[in-house]
Amino acid sequence: MDESWVFVLLILIVKITCYEVEVRVKQGLIVGTTEASVLEGKRYYAFYGVPYARPPIKKLRFKDPVTPKKWKYPYDARAEFHGACAQPHIVQKHAKYGNEDCLYLNIYTPQLPKADSYNLKPVMVWIHGYAFASSFSHIYGADFLLDNDVLLVTVTHRIGVFGFLKVNETDTHANMGLKDIVMALKWIKRNIDKFNGDKTKVTIMGSGSAATFLSSLLMTKARTLFSKMILQSGALFSPSYFQRSESFELKTLADNLSKRGFKNVLRASTDEIILASQKIFNNIELLNFQRPLIPFMPTIELKSNKSLLTISPEHFFSGRTKLNSSMPLLIGFTSQESIAEVIPFLHNPQYLNMFKQSFKFMVPFSDGCHYDYTSETYERIAMAIKKEYFKDGISEKSLERFVKYTSDLQKYPVYKFIKTLLQLKFSKMFVYKFNYVGKFNTMKANSLAGANLAIKGAASGDELCYILKCEPMWENYVLLRNETSNRDTVLIKQMAKWWTDFAKTGDPTPAGQPNKYYWPATTTKGDSLMLIGKESKLVHFASEEKTYKFWNSIYDKYYKKEACAKVHDEL
Repeated sequence: MDESWVFVLLILIVKITCYEVEVRVKQGLIVGTTEASVLEGKRYYAFYGVPYARPPIKKLRFKDPVTPKKWKYPYDARAEFHGACAQPHIVQKHAKYGNEDCLYLNIYTPQLPKADSYNLKPVMVWIHGYAFASSFSHIYGADFLLDNDVLLVTVTHRIGVFGFLKVNETDTHANMGLKDIVMALKWIKRNIDKFNGDKTKVTIMGSGSAATFLSSLLMTKARTLFSKMILQSGALFSPSYFQRSESFELKTLADNLSKRGFKNVLRASTDEIILASQKIFNNIELLNFQRPLIPFMPTIELKSNKSLLTISPEHFFSGRTKLNSSMPLLIGFTSQESIAEVIPFLHNPQYLNMFKQSFKFMVPFSDGCHYDYTSETYERIAMAIKKEYFKDGISEKSLERFVKYTSDLQKYPVYKFIKTLLQLKFSKMFVYKFNYVGKFNTMKANSLAGANLAIKGAASGDELCYILKCEPMWENYVLLRNETSNRDTVLIKQMAKWWTDFAKTGDPTPAGQPNKYYWPATTTKGDSLMLIGKESKLVHFASEEKTYKFWNSIYDKYYKKEACAKVHDEL
């Protein structure tokens, strides 16, 4: 059959089967619709753009989220909602994407409750993140997961300046973006049974910076709101985390706005605040800090009845705080995490030549000292990194090594998180490394578009479109509908099964069920890493362990507190 006819027929099938459904939650009646999954054509129910908090605008701008009001009339949740919270546009410079009125859920369920049966299903909650400045949770659909009989809820939350600017040092409004997530989880806890979801089996799942945000919840009382966790390419020990100066950020933002004629942060427009928020740190500050300096990030709050995050990771993981050792964790990373971060170098490898004379480096540590980039210590660290990654020198021919170096910077915090939890005898932990390359590696494809080169491996976020239906790729999924032996189709179904089996049982390959693969929990021996590729297989953490040991040696020699005290050229 001609491909265009396949596309037309599937649209007709979906349209014909759509009809309204109603669910009553605490706020009132919600009207949803029906859809059909793209690969298997299974019917499911969708409720789009459901508010879980009041709009954080006007008097609620830069405030903690507030419980939503009840509505008098049925709430229409039939129209697809792909909205996002206000953020800088990732393509168009000086432009914004999304809106401040953004605290909404999309809810997808394969079955609504029946009067004659009570068979609640596991719930998966999805939050997307990219570089702590972007989030597009609602462009990801539930089809592949729902084909495996679970519910999916996608969540938007405030990020950047609107999520983490602390306007008043004396009040309790802080970490609003994290508190949005907690508010959404509380809403799910109260209402998900009305959608046939089991509130005792909630798995939170995040990618990139969203995974880092979610891992923070382990240190809070909110960890009781979920039973399992999936972290993809992100974890608590991000070098950008807990590095901020709230007063400096507020003052700099206010100064930037004042130069444009706005004397009051609260009254400035969304566009002006986003523009002003992108000019908080300068290049010299970045060089001297040796980490990604990202403003408006989570902060440690003073303890109060409204606080959420009141303890540092160092204190929390010191063993003085009891972890929930019964919570299973699925965590992983991709083989080439940094591909989307080094796009200018991919398209212009000659840029690497500028590192020949002066190698400006970054380190992956979440704590420790920092050095003036003109100091002797800085130069010694640079030489050690070059010896490890660029033994033959740095030139435009070093692109592959440069991608490995920058990817290791992103893998190290995730691997440190894994090692830390293993040492603390945390619950079962299943670890993967995604190395597959197919038609749905959207991050890699977009990063390399127009570049005349080949890069092995998968970029950060490349696994997403094999787990969740990426709306921009919809037509490509339609073409797979009858291609059951296509390797992309096979991987989509395999990954959906792994992820949903984990949500159901706490194990991606539960005993007593038919599985092509056996994926055991990781141990302190560094075994049982699921390498996901053309032929997925279990491997050892050999490469990751080597990288971890190198960066630990750099930390011990130059960045831990004892080392900082021994040098005299730090800032």
